[in-house]
Amino acid sequence: MARAPIRVALVTGAGVRVGEAIARDLARHGWTVAAHHRSHRPRGFAAALQADLASADGPARLAADFRARFRRLDLLVNSAAGFEPVPLADTDAAVFDEQMDLNARGPLLLVRALAPLLARSRGSVVNVADVGGGLVPWKGYAAYSASKAALVRLTECLALELAPQVRVNAVAPGTVLWPESYPAGRRRELARRIPLGRAGTPQDVADAVRYLAEAPFVTGAILPVDGGRHLAGRVG
Repeated sequence: MARAPIRVALVTGAGVRVGEAIARDLARHGWTVAAHHRSHRPRGFAAALQADLASADGPARLAADFRARFRRLDLLVNSAAGFEPVPLADTDAAVFDEQMDLNARGPLLLVRALAPLLARSRGSVVNVADVGGGLVPWKGYAAYSASKAALVRLTECLALELAPQVRVNAVAPGTVLWPESYPAGRRRELARRIPLGRAGTPQDVADAVRYLAEAPFVTGAILPVDGGRHLAGRVG
């Protein structure tokens, strides 16, 4: 009986939070995972690759590092992101560029650098967007929301440009992992706004990423993973 081919995934931001959950879920399901990090080195994967994806040459360096270790790429998950609440009065050019560089430009340049490998294996890309910004406005997060809205539109553009060899989709998580600074009362208040009546988990996002990675007739999709929260409109 022929053995199934080894499937290789590169997950950015795999050292912490949702990115780590995605990487570990893929590894449990038989994927060979290269785990990217900037400062929190992940352990237990086929490779741990360090890069600053907010820098202009960071994505190209990560791609070169990946190609030096692996001959194929079946899945790229762009999970690395910055998440900063900044009111309009404090949103200057540096704040805006910081969010856009990591959350939108970084994924675009990394896809560009790895597109030949993805095309060779007829692989796919899954971008991690956000309900806030990606689907609905978010008060107090104008720069962050703009970067995630850009990532959603980039997902759709890349799905068109890279078809039929490469599929490109995105997940848009809602409340799946509380910021440590949120008090219990704030968490209960936000959970009540979710139609399914509870916050999600990083595993919910990981399940959605794996679905998109393995769905051969799905491209250009933006999949909310938010318990229906986006249906209520404005976030925040």
